[in-house]
Amino acid sequence: IFLIASSHRIHAQRSRLIVQIKMDQLRGDLVQRYAPLLDRGFRRMEDGGYWIRKGDVDYALTLSFPGHASLVTGMFPSHHGLTANEWWLERNGTWKEVDVTEDAGVHILGSPATRVGASPKFLLATTLGEWIKKADPQAKSIAVGTGTNIPIAYAGHLSDGAFWFDSSLNQFTTSTFYAENLPGWITSFNQEVLPKFERSSWKLSVPSKYMALADSKKRSFNHSNGIRTFPHVYANESTGTQGTPVTLSRWFAGTPMKDEALFALAARAVDAERLGQRGSTDYLAIDVDSTDSVGHEYGPRSLEQLDTLFRMDRALGDFLQHLDQMVGKGNYLVALSADHGVSDSPGVYPGGRRVTMPEIEALLDRVEQVATAEGKSEREITKAIVMELKATSFIADAYTEDDLARPSKDPYVHLYAHGFRQGFTTNFPLWTDKRRDYHPARYGIVVRFKKGMVLDAAIGVHGSPYEYDRDVPIIFFGAGIQHGVRPKGARTVDVAPTLGTAAGIAIPADLDGRPLAFVLSSAARGSNRK
Repeated sequence: IFLIASSHRIHAQRSRLIVQIKMDQLRGDLVQRYAPLLDRGFRRMEDGGYWIRKGDVDYALTLSFPGHASLVTGMFPSHHGLTANEWWLERNGTWKEVDVTEDAGVHILGSPATRVGASPKFLLATTLGEWIKKADPQAKSIAVGTGTNIPIAYAGHLSDGAFWFDSSLNQFTTSTFYAENLPGWITSFNQEVLPKFERSSWKLSVPSKYMALADSKKRSFNHSNGIRTFPHVYANESTGTQGTPVTLSRWFAGTPMKDEALFALAARAVDAERLGQRGSTDYLAIDVDSTDSVGHEYGPRSLEQLDTLFRMDRALGDFLQHLDQMVGKGNYLVALSADHGVSDSPGVYPGGRRVTMPEIEALLDRVEQVATAEGKSEREITKAIVMELKATSFIADAYTEDDLARPSKDPYVHLYAHGFRQGFTTNFPLWTDKRRDYHPARYGIVVRFKKGMVLDAAIGVHGSPYEYDRDVPIIFFGAGIQHGVRPKGARTVDVAPTLGTAAGIAIPADLDGRPLAFVLSSAARGSNRK
């Protein structure tokens, strides 16, 4: 069932192009902190649009795929289905990690035949791009990004293209779910434009007067490969943490230069596909991943992350100017947000620390002993595992499928229930490198670390239900949007229905999110679900 907007409103407010930009791991308070430096793309959107400074990721776990899919479907992960980045599932008698986009029936173009393909096979909901194409079969929906497979979440099941940068192939590629061959404009970009961005050094571009915005007290330099500082040079960083060689394309994928290339590709998509220039309302999703890769490697308050955002601000500003030229000012609609936030160094939180992988493995050893004890039913095993988990010093709670199915006044149960899909439980944050046939995830158990307890998997880590991981900016700009600012009052599931309503697109009636009336211009309001 779809919400039907009045014909007058559609005529008055119809955008020619909806652009949804996501900057992975961009915590909301960082946009405020760095605002003096972000004076082009961000400033233009803030000055002319509506900025909710602290948007809410209203579920747990705060991981990438759940976040992306919620932004574009308007639904909680429990309803759109992509509840994690990977699940702990049984395959051929072995319990293992399975990526949420895994699909052996398709192939990644350019990859070896042995590599498993990717598709929206496990996505249960429709996306904003699909709503647009169902409303107008002539409309186009394109998703581009630098996060591996991430554009699949935005493209959904019905799209004119989903393309992402694959560092192992050193090119933007796609899945045969969407196309049997890359379009000419992608191929020419890979061959002629991408190499211009793939430089072998990453130099600091932040003006010296703004460098103090990076907070050295809340960052960490615990790199196993030693302290890395600007300038970052591939020749000096071409060896991995275990002595393995790192290719230039893989090193490049850990820098903001890949997303400077991405915005150039997005502009190419506008031109090649004539998005917003054909009489239909088209859709373009842009997945910026370097804020996540840099945040993981150096931390959210690092000089590297500050430089990344400075570069993204410039690239965003140039892209908006390109839309002005090709689509026309006032003819397009943009939303910018993030899939999740990130923790600071755990030392800033009372009692916080890093939880090491040996601690995780020791806990899983104890769980295995509990699970393999003789004479217990599966329900008794599940209960015993929960007790073992709760007795662990860094774990605050553990939830079973039954716990998350029952009504509860516990706010954390509420969050985890929004992010749980029965039969598809993730092994995060209890990651392991060993074969674990009795991992808690096998029994549908989800674990919550105590606040400030951060998995020692990277410098910047996310995934918890705490405010630092749930804090994201939400900014709307363009046709159908009024100017304003609020400190809070919006969730990421509200982004897609707000974009649809602002553009006069019929939106599903059963969404978890709602159109944010306070961001809409007077001409864009007035619709009701039916």
